Amino acid sequence: MQRRQIWGLFFVLPTVIFFAIFFLYPIVSGLLFSLTDFTLLRPPEWVGLQNYADLLKDRLFLKSISVTLGFVLGTTVPVWILSLLAAKVFYQRFAGREILKVLFFAPVLPSLVVVAIVWRILMNPSGVMTTLLRPFTGLGEIDFFNNPTLSPISMILINDWTTIPFYMLIWLAGLTGIPLELRDAALVDGANRWQSFLRIELPLLRPTAVFVAAISTINAFQAFTLQYAISPGRGGPIDVNTTMGLLIWKYGFQFYRMGDASTVSVVLFALILIVTILQLGLSRGEQYSLE
Repeated sequence: MQRRQIWGLFFVLPTVIFFAIFFLYPIVSGLLFSLTDFTLLRPPEWVGLQNYADLLKDRLFLKSISVTLGFVLGTTVPVWILSLLAAKVFYQRFAGREILKVLFFAPVLPSLVVVAIVWRILMNPSGVMTTLLRPFTGLGEIDFFNNPTLSPISMILINDWTTIPFYMLIWLAGLTGIPLELRDAALVDGANRWQSFLRIELPLLRPTAVFVAAISTINAFQAFTLQYAISPGRGGPIDVNTTMGLLIWKYGFQFYRMGDASTVSVVLFALILIVTILQLGLSRGEQYSLE
């Protein structure tokens, strides 16, 4: 028995080492750096909770919270609804369904950097989107990314375009797991398709909904790539695209304020942790209700 335990520890040791180096160490070091004044130009100096107190008076940090929350709202609720509707459509049998499913899923395949570059070209003031919208708006060139109002909306729409197909597949897997007998029984009892969806399918999709909501919210809080690759000045104009993820990069690698960057990362980590705890709570509630 002892020999088997030793061999078991031997086989899991590489995973433990990998986790310790690339996950545990960055978390612990980031937490320690958040308690120091660290600028990369001199050794860290212990300041305790002073960085956290300073953040409460930091205009850029406070704005990044509102920007992040706005981005989270725009990239979660619409994505949940639209991806579920898309899953309902592709759940039906019709000619060319598999081909259309592949085409619909295509935006997920390239990396987000490639997607950002493509949309930056399409939404150039003299690009394709301006040409398509000109007959409806009557405007000349539309500068999507330099407009303080249009820029964050554009980021949300691009992000939704790339993520809806991914979550559609998750919803589709959940719909496939619902027994057909339950739907047929509801139809026999006189329920229409809308009532069957609300009374039968939607309650049974609760575990899938919890998973989609938690993962999409976590990813939205970590928004960085689109804002870095597209927005003018890495977060502009006038910081309307400076999310907390982008602010961490700015403080750390643009302003060399590693202590402040670590502090923001700890705050962001706490927000994500709260979302994860809520996910676990909802999952346990679902488990107890099933029992």
